[in-house]
Amino acid sequence: MKRGSYISVGLSVGISMAILFCGIFCKVLDSYAGIGVGLCFGVSLGCLTGLLYKSYARKK
Repeated sequence: MKRGSYISVGLSVGISMAILFCGIFCKVLDSYAGIGVGLCFGVSLGCLTGLLYKSYARKK
């Protein structure tokens, strides 16, 4: 498995989750503080997904 594959998976999941969480938390909190919360959750989920995909690819 190439190195770029798990990086691209982590980036795509992180960006999509950041956009999703930003929209959700801006509506729930009714302020722009939801953008920061959404970005934090998106980055953390992107890193976690990239690491999980990397360990899964090594086992195969």
